[in-house]
Amino acid sequence: MKKLKIFAFVLVTVLISISGYAYDRDWQKFPAWVEVTGATRICAVGDVHGAFDELTSTLEALKIARKSPDHPFRFEWIGNDSVLVMTGDLCDRGLHSKQVYDAIMDLETRAKQKGGRVIALVGNHEAMLLNGQVEDWAKNLTSHKKQHYQNTLDSFTRDGLDFHEAISEKGLYGQWIRNRPLFAIVNGYMFVHGGLPNRPVTRSTLAADFQDDITRGDWKKGIFMNHDQVLWNRDWWKNDQLIQKNLKVLGIMGVAFGHTIGALSQKGKIAHKNSQLISIDVGMTPAYGNSKGGGLLITTTSNGLMIFRAVYPDRPEEILFSVRMPASAYSNANLRQRSIR
Repeated sequence: MKKLKIFAFVLVTVLISISGYAYDRDWQKFPAWVEVTGATRICAVGDVHGAFDELTSTLEALKIARKSPDHPFRFEWIGNDSVLVMTGDLCDRGLHSKQVYDAIMDLETRAKQKGGRVIALVGNHEAMLLNGQVEDWAKNLTSHKKQHYQNTLDSFTRDGLDFHEAISEKGLYGQWIRNRPLFAIVNGYMFVHGGLPNRPVTRSTLAADFQDDITRGDWKKGIFMNHDQVLWNRDWWKNDQLIQKNLKVLGIMGVAFGHTIGALSQKGKIAHKNSQLISIDVGMTPAYGNSKGGGLLITTTSNGLMIFRAVYPDRPEEILFSVRMPASAYSNANLRQRSIR
């Protein structure tokens, strides 16, 4: 019996290894998704795609960070207790993918020291960075887009790094990407890269699927490459029935997403639909030339009104809409204060 148990243990271990279960993420420290309540100032930035200068202009326009005078690829946090959400796709196309990662990783620490928070989500281009697609396209594409992906590799090697080592499970950038959350819910609104899935599921189910796929360690499968899921899905915003079912199942008021330039309006602009959907990919990378940058700003008044604005470095800001913050989005302290009044 003892020998059978040992054999069974070894067999299971081998099968797990063969199946690709490889990455040991600390889910307590790096949860599958993040929820923030009671935030008084929220900024969100969509697909950067290696465009460091446009990212700089965007963060400065949002008054949440400014370029450091001491380093060409670092920021100073000036947002106090603000929350900054980056909805993925920091890499590819532009010249400075590695440098954008450096700046955001550093800004996470600086924000925390000042009472703020940076939430950087995973995007489909992060998945392609880890599953070999970026390198494959850099070598084998025959169109002008070949350079879009070669730029990513060059951004690492130009700084003296081995690209494969840097994005490996033990590499600084590989670890950081593998520890990103899939989505965030801030004051009742969901922030995610691609948008809502074609098959509505609860937050816990979505998070569990993501956790399984991260642990499995195969970035070529599962949620990472499923074009009906939250990293890749497009055109879902045209299906009102699907939208309403997703919002209900997820228990959210709306969703802010990147991934598709001009999803709800003209390219280069932040737009909304029925105060429920906010498209924030302005196409800031010079490879597209759609925009000089832009981000979403949400401010909360003392009486719980959330005001949504589109902020740009090169054009006037626009008020998009305003809504009441849901009761579920108040912190416990805020709820107590409201009940006393």
